[in-house]
Amino acid sequence: MTRGGAILWGWAASIVLVWFLVALALGQPFWMRQHSVELTAFGAFKGQTLTLTDSWKLLASQWLHVKFAHMLFNAAIIGLVGAALTRRLAWPLVLALGIVGGACGQLASALWQPDAYVSGASQAYLALCGAGLLVIGWKRPGWWAAAVGLVVSVGLDVVFSGHSGIKPGHFVGFVVGLIAGGVLLVLDKHRSGRAILRRN
Repeated sequence: MTRGGAILWGWAASIVLVWFLVALALGQPFWMRQHSVELTAFGAFKGQTLTLTDSWKLLASQWLHVKFAHMLFNAAIIGLVGAALTRRLAWPLVLALGIVGGACGQLASALWQPDAYVSGASQAYLALCGAGLLVIGWKRPGWWAAAVGLVVSVGLDVVFSGHSGIKPGHFVGFVVGLIAGGVLLVLDKHRSGRAILRRN
């Protein structure tokens, strides 16, 4: 595993670690659902309550999850797709893309769903998936992890969650990743000097 891959898996592991630390702080079993209202003490927030001074929650809320299985899936996709992206991009760019894309998704959730609580790393992993589908070769496992991550997210939003469509935060996170991936491809193609993207 490359250094960049290890760092992205470290990010994924930190999400799992935060879950266990929050469970300990709440005094409940590790596999038990963590309720959104309780998570506000750690950085989750209701969309309509977000203020400029609370903008740090756009980052912190990405480490907080309500459901154990959801948290594990998000962490796995971040690790798989993120590590694959570090084979084509410098790891700080991949990390920044995931976290900034996730924050944009959290903000979109707050603006378009003001009555909903905002938490989770789905927006961040979808940003990685958006870029990954463009810059990771489709024969690579990381590309397929990105495809699975996208299909699962859309399926949960449209079929199982009772929403009439894709959640705004998920859509925005994915679009941020698509735009970043597209820009990187264009810059790499027209760069006269050193390539931005490594050979996959």
